[in-house]
Amino acid sequence: MSKSDGILTRIIEWAEREKHIRALILVGSRAGKEWVDEFADFDVGVFAETHLPYTQNNQWLFDIWKIWVYVPEKFDRKNEIVPTRLVIFEDGIKVDFAFYGLHVLDELAEGDGNELNAGFTVLLDKDGKTKGFKPASFEKLKRAKPTETEFVNRVNEFWFETYYAAKYLKRGELWLAKFIDCNLKKFLLEMIEWHEQSKRNWDYETYYSGKAMKSWASADTWESLHKTFAHFDSDDSWTSLFATMNLFRRLALETAQMFDFTYPQEVDRNMTEFVLRIKGGAA
Repeated sequence: MSKSDGILTRIIEWAEREKHIRALILVGSRAGKEWVDEFADFDVGVFAETHLPYTQNNQWLFDIWKIWVYVPEKFDRKNEIVPTRLVIFEDGIKVDFAFYGLHVLDELAEGDGNELNAGFTVLLDKDGKTKGFKPASFEKLKRAKPTETEFVNRVNEFWFETYYAAKYLKRGELWLAKFIDCNLKKFLLEMIEWHEQSKRNWDYETYYSGKAMKSWASADTWESLHKTFAHFDSDDSWTSLFATMNLFRRLALETAQMFDFTYPQEVDRNMTEFVLRIKGGAA
C-alpha cells in the first residue's frame, strides 16, 4: 500500500477515536469515476457534533501524520460557514478537510441538491445515517448559459483590462503588466469554456480553472494559447498581449454568433487601436 493510499486509513483511525466525529465522506476526484494520478487531492467531509475542537486547535492534524504545511480556510454552503483545513502531509499528500454539522447528513440523505452526484465514498459512519444516501449519478454538472448582458459585460471587462496591460507595458512596469495579464487570462478562460460549450449544446465537461484543458479545448485553441504567455520581458509581453487579444476576439465572435448575441465591435476597435497606438503602430 502506498503512502497516498495509507492516508485514508490514518484519517479513519483518527476519526474513530474522536467522539465528536460521527461520519467521514470522501468526495472530489478521488471519489469519481475518472482516473486520477498520484497528485490528486483527498477531499474529506468531516461530519461532527461540533467543529470547535478541530478549528480552535490544530494539534489533531499532527495526530494523523507528519505535516509539511496547512492553511485554515472556509467556504459558504447555503449561507452557512463551513470551516476547512487544507493540509499537505509528508511526501506531498494533500488533504482538504471540510467540517459540517450533523444536520447536513440528514439533508444529504434526503437527496437535497446534487452535492454527491459527482461521486462519494463513505469512509466512516458511526450512526448509520448514510444508509439512505442515493447512489451517485455521476452526471455532469451543467453550467448556466450566459445571458447576452453577461456576455457583453465579459467582453467589455476584457477590453477594459487591455488598457491597463498596454499602459503598464508602455511604462515598463512588467510586474503590473503581468498582474493585469492574470485578469485577461481569467476572461479568456471563461470565453474558451463558453465557446466549447456552445458548440455542443451546452452539454460538455470543461472542468474548472482550466483543468485538463488539452483534453477538452479544440486543437487550434490549444495551439494558439502557446503564444499568449510571455517571459518577464517587454517585447515578449507585447507579443503575448496581442496573441491574447486575437484569440479572445476570435472565440468571442464565434461564440456570439452561436448564441445569436451582438458582439461589441466598437469597444474592440477602440481598444485595439489604442493598444496599437501606444505600442507604436505595429502588432
